[in-house]
Amino acid sequence: MKQYIITILCLLCGLFARSQSALTPEQAGSIYYAYPAPSGVSTPVPAGYEAFYISHYGRHGSRWMTADERYTEVVSVFDSLYQCSELTPLGIDVRERLHKVWEDARGCSGSITPLGERQHREIAERMYHSFPQVFRGDAHIDARSSTSLRCAMSMSYFTERLKELNPALHIDRRAYHRYMDYIAYTSPEGEKFASEKAPWRRGFREFEKKNVRPERLMASLFVNPAVITNQDAMMRSLYWIAADMQNVELNLSLYDIFEYEELIGVWKTVNARMYVCNAAAPLNGGLMPRCAVPLLRNILESADAAIKKGTPAADLRFGHDTHLIRLLALMQIEGCGNQETDMEKFHLAWQDYRVSPMGANLQLVFYRNGKNDVLVKFLLNENEVTLPIKSGKVPYYSWEEAKAFLGKQVE
Repeated sequence: MKQYIITILCLLCGLFARSQSALTPEQAGSIYYAYPAPSGVSTPVPAGYEAFYISHYGRHGSRWMTADERYTEVVSVFDSLYQCSELTPLGIDVRERLHKVWEDARGCSGSITPLGERQHREIAERMYHSFPQVFRGDAHIDARSSTSLRCAMSMSYFTERLKELNPALHIDRRAYHRYMDYIAYTSPEGEKFASEKAPWRRGFREFEKKNVRPERLMASLFVNPAVITNQDAMMRSLYWIAADMQNVELNLSLYDIFEYEELIGVWKTVNARMYVCNAAAPLNGGLMPRCAVPLLRNILESADAAIKKGTPAADLRFGHDTHLIRLLALMQIEGCGNQETDMEKFHLAWQDYRVSPMGANLQLVFYRNGKNDVLVKFLLNENEVTLPIKSGKVPYYSWEEAKAFLGKQVE
């Protein structure tokens, strides 16, 4: 009897652990995961120090999918089969939902949604209230954006909120091509490595075949599933539409058409691709994180200039998920530089939704005391994170020591 009770307790503990670690359907949306609320935990600032400068890189906020075709190609398949009575009852229902999705997205593809606007306004407001010393008086705010409209609009919403909170702020906003060399840089070698013809893709395609299993889904939607010649592609298309629903204002979901394990299977392939093409996966040999060297160099040089000037200021940069992921891997920010060689375990070592959801951001907050000693704290998505260097004041680091470590990544 005692052994029986122990066995039951072990099973219950195992189930509880799995339930706690399981992804939500929204998290399984990969880089389409809408920005989560930060934990709100803040370690007290060491005595005698005060914030005076912030260096930031932020991904654009929630958006519609990037092209009309990502909606219309799926809708057209459902419409054609509907005319031939080739949709199941669920397929007919999904077709009606897809039309609502497309009507909402029409003319908006690639643009930031109202939710994305709120995300950046709220991040800006929390930054302002968390570090009021940085934004006092006529502090200078230098804002730079990718030339992508959704990034420029994110910059606009963010800085507009700061200006509302303190009209005296001096804010420069720019979205010139000249800044793309560091805000959104990919080396020619990186472009080649990430291409569909890269040698590593062969093994990756086998991994995709193992994890993307469309048969049940196709049979639930189409009377004769064989009419869908590329069922994997159709499943992925529906997956992305379902994932993006958390970023728009529609009271509509498509998660019910998937089984949980089907969602996780697709997510594992997306996560693996993001890990290899952007993060610290040994498969890329450090090539992809090094695409962020110009960005990290700009961060280091801008920080030194701000420290030398000494007045309250902030450098705000607005770009894209891939470039933020590469920067975090290059800097070896906690949880972002993990290395794993087994593709089956990539999802255990690194998770795209955690690193770069919609609206993701890295903040370096600088503090100084009366002796002009400078400390820095790192925030990923507004939560404290660490560097792999020693500090007696974690999560606060001596800027000279942090700069020496980060400088080695630039060399």
